[in-house]
Amino acid sequence: MKNSQEWHVCGLVVQTRPENVATVKEILLNVANTEIPAVDKEKGKIVVVMQSQDQRELLENMENARNIEGVIAVSLVYHQQDDDL
Repeated sequence: MKNSQEWHVCGLVVQTRPENVATVKEILLNVANTEIPAVDKEKGKIVVVMQSQDQRELLENMENARNIEGVIAVSLVYHQQDDDL
């Protein structure tokens, strides 16, 4: 029997004021397994993809994103879990 591992991927939209986009983006990029595929500087929206083998770690990273100074809201848009890698 092979070992089962989880892998989680989620897509988020992080809303901030336009003047805070660069700072928030820089902080988010310092989170492990985090990518930013799109940014709308005028509207203050940042598309974020986070990945983790641990569901709790992923949730913690999402909560930490909410607590970044200048973040207005974090919306979960997509989540996928793969149980067998």
